[in-house]
Amino acid sequence: MKFPVKATLVPVSLALAAAPPLALAQDQGGEEGAGAGQGPGVTVVQLPQAEPTVETQVVVPGYPQPGFDPNAHLPSSSRGTTDTSRASDGFDLGRRSEGPASVRGGANGSYVVEGQFVPESHSVRRGDTLWDISGRYYTNPYAWPQVWALNPQLQNPHWIYPGDRIRLRDPNEGPTRGNIGASGARRGGRVAPKTIFLRDLGWVDDVKKDTWGELVASPEDQMLLSEGDDVYLRLADDHDVAIGQELTIFREIKKVKSGDARGELVTVRGTARVDRYNPKTHMVRARLIESLDVVERGDRVGSVVRRFDVVPPASADQDLEARIIAAIYPYQLFGQHQVVFIDKGEKDGVKPGQRFFAVRRGDRWVQQLGGAGKLATLRPKVQDERPAQVDTPKFGVDEELLPDETYAELRVVHVRERTAAALVTQSMHEVERDAVLVSRKGF
Repeated sequence: MKFPVKATLVPVSLALAAAPPLALAQDQGGEEGAGAGQGPGVTVVQLPQAEPTVETQVVVPGYPQPGFDPNAHLPSSSRGTTDTSRASDGFDLGRRSEGPASVRGGANGSYVVEGQFVPESHSVRRGDTLWDISGRYYTNPYAWPQVWALNPQLQNPHWIYPGDRIRLRDPNEGPTRGNIGASGARRGGRVAPKTIFLRDLGWVDDVKKDTWGELVASPEDQMLLSEGDDVYLRLADDHDVAIGQELTIFREIKKVKSGDARGELVTVRGTARVDRYNPKTHMVRARLIESLDVVERGDRVGSVVRRFDVVPPASADQDLEARIIAAIYPYQLFGQHQVVFIDKGEKDGVKPGQRFFAVRRGDRWVQQLGGAGKLATLRPKVQDERPAQVDTPKFGVDEELLPDETYAELRVVHVRERTAAALVTQSMHEVERDAVLVSRKGF
């Protein structure tokens, strides 16, 4: 049984088949040296030109139309191409989380993370929602009301259609701002230029002094709390707060002790704004205005310093030697623009802007041979005809005869009683956790 298919004949182009004259060479026994195709021994037959033809294409409903691009819905980096010279391709997978990091203040006072890009607008595709768009560009789907506020043309936030243009930021803002609803840490003006901001890790020098209280309850019927939820805080008797004051919610990661210096590396869970306060019971009703991670009952509350001004260099008043006791990055090696904490503070004469220099003595290659294995010190004898002959080169010298080499510089940005936060401003190679840091008088 045959089913009729309705098809439409669509004229595509009207082309004239301009066939060139065809010369049929036939030997008639002419003279040698006669011109090819022109001599008396050649007969030229001129064929008539072909009639004009009309090319047609069959368009069947339900099938891809001419010019259809099946990859149009894909990001540019996911589309197949054979054009190796095309420069319009880009990497479209956005960063979902920055992780433990310290970030810098931008020229317009915004929160800047390297590699983060927030375009001015987004073209809605099939299946998109404001929830998904907010999570994709700002890693916070709960910010969809703020995205809706930027788009007054949307009468209903639940009804957006493919092809709609959703504004993601103010056109006057830079493409790396991304401060709309990502978290309280990205609010405009939170981080001024020439500052360092600790995102979700911090340092507590005095545990008792920096811990003001505890998150004890919440009116929300849920275990895990986040931005927008209300919480109840219980403060210690020796701490008072004011309405509108912001407190940091944090949790202990690791206790650190080095000589007289001690403290805790903590993870910042969020920020709470005081809405009500009872000075008699020291109970606080607050709202979470920032959540970098889930907040739970039992988290500690206090004032963790997260913003450090990058101050100009200041000369040291005395010679000091320090060690790195903790760092924002959970690594053994540190580099430029990373924040570390050293075991010298205000009582040791350290002041903001003071510079510490990482110094090292000895042959770096020789010092690292211990972890490279025995074969790292053997050299084959290429001129020896006997098989598998090796030679042990002679190296090594008394390191006391070698001078100290400076390979990194750190600048103190915040000073506590026994510790200080320092920024690695320059480094020729990695700075190890047990590096020797010296501050020279007059430098």
